[in-house]
Amino acid sequence: MHKPILLFILILALVAGCVRVLNASAALEEVDVVVNKSNDPGPLSREEVRKIFMGEKSSWRGGKRITVLMLEANQPERAVILREVFKMNESDYTKYFLQAAFTGRVQAAPRDLPSAAQMKARLTANPTAIGYLRKEDVDSSFNVVLRLP
Repeated sequence: MHKPILLFILILALVAGCVRVLNASAALEEVDVVVNKSNDPGPLSREEVRKIFMGEKSSWRGGKRITVLMLEANQPERAVILREVFKMNESDYTKYFLQAAFTGRVQAAPRDLPSAAQMKARLTANPTAIGYLRKEDVDSSFNVVLRLP
């Protein structure tokens, strides 16, 4: 008699866990590419953002150098950027920047940051930086240049 009840409770717990994971995944899919509020390049296309993040475009209008910021590997927001902007997985991304640095195609690889809090702090402090945040982490300190996906 106790086994069916325990089995039912286990199934309920698994279903509840799956719902939480699905809700978290949906929220993490909403990532905004942002710049400092003082920088207003206007909306950018995915292709323009891709060129910036891949180091093919390295300066804003007016000549100021772009600083590209990324979250460290295994961050959900980074996975969205790799998929939607770079069209790469983590391994391809690493290979691309190793080759690009070796051949001199890019002047600097994106800077990896350990947390969204550090991303916000760096973007706030650096008017030439570009990075990304979950939609709910974006506030009036930033201009959204592209919404993903």
